[in-house]
Amino acid sequence: MPDERYRASQEGDHDVFPCVWYALGWSKELKQGRLLRKRIAGRDLVLFRDSAGTVQVLHAYCPHRGADLSLGSCEGDLLRCPYHAWTFKGDGTCTSIPAHPDRPIPSFAHTLAYPVQEQAGLLWVYPMTMRELNGRKPEPPSLFSELDDPDLVLAPYDAVWEAHLTRVSESVIDVAHVPIVHRRTIGRNSSSSIHIDFEAEGERITIRNGSGLLNYRFPQQWLLTPAEPRRSRFINYVTFTPVDREVTAIFGYAGRNFAKFPGVSRIFSRYSARVLDEDRAVVESQHPRPIPDALRMEAHVGADGPQVRFRQRWYQFLTGEEPRISAQDRLR
Repeated sequence: MPDERYRASQEGDHDVFPCVWYALGWSKELKQGRLLRKRIAGRDLVLFRDSAGTVQVLHAYCPHRGADLSLGSCEGDLLRCPYHAWTFKGDGTCTSIPAHPDRPIPSFAHTLAYPVQEQAGLLWVYPMTMRELNGRKPEPPSLFSELDDPDLVLAPYDAVWEAHLTRVSESVIDVAHVPIVHRRTIGRNSSSSIHIDFEAEGERITIRNGSGLLNYRFPQQWLLTPAEPRRSRFINYVTFTPVDREVTAIFGYAGRNFAKFPGVSRIFSRYSARVLDEDRAVVESQHPRPIPDALRMEAHVGADGPQVRFRQRWYQFLTGEEPRISAQDRLR
């Protein structure tokens, strides 16, 4: 293994995550006129659709007395607080204070808003407030093109694990565990003796595993496709979201271009969720909870090549100047 030199661990290292687009839920969860509460890296958010059906995301607590805005109501383009009926636009602007209808609205009455996009049936939030972005707009989420392929039927599944984002991410690029952990499902006919064929460059790690090709994009996306073109295609996609320091949400799709009959997607969803759940107990058991502070703190063999490259990229993030969000900086 390369002789990597790592700086000493710093307090807060395991609370920071790359500031990129993260999926918070399914588009179908957010109905018109309803409020949806979600959490990302320790920050509580409330989501709603305005009168045009466009998703808006605000800080979950009212700046007045800290009431949970998700207990309020959505009226046209406005979110109304359940406590004193202050109303807010999707950009965080306070538009009404019923206790003082004739007075100007002070600047401190406005709340925080977040960029949000709907893509591939998912709600994606960029975890930096519009105030922090200071007028800059982040580039839209860059997703795998297979998610927009009209020939594929996508069967959704999801889960929440009590594990750090780094441990969850490593689990999908760890090929050696498949014949052991998944011996009753996808690893049933796999040999435990393997040769890792992979490439790593920049944000991407690509692994060829038998007839499958695993594509990982740092820090939160993974896609399995056939290694060679074929008439019948099956793909599997997952994306990870840090909910808290040691809680990670997973959203996935099992896609296919065959057996497009009604009800078949439920079978693919259940099977994919079952495979995912086989990993859960093992990943949740790992210690230290996040990946260790240096390569030397855990043993590595040749089969761990992709994980080693992931760790090198993670420490590049920790020691660099990339945008980040901290689970310690919880807005109140």
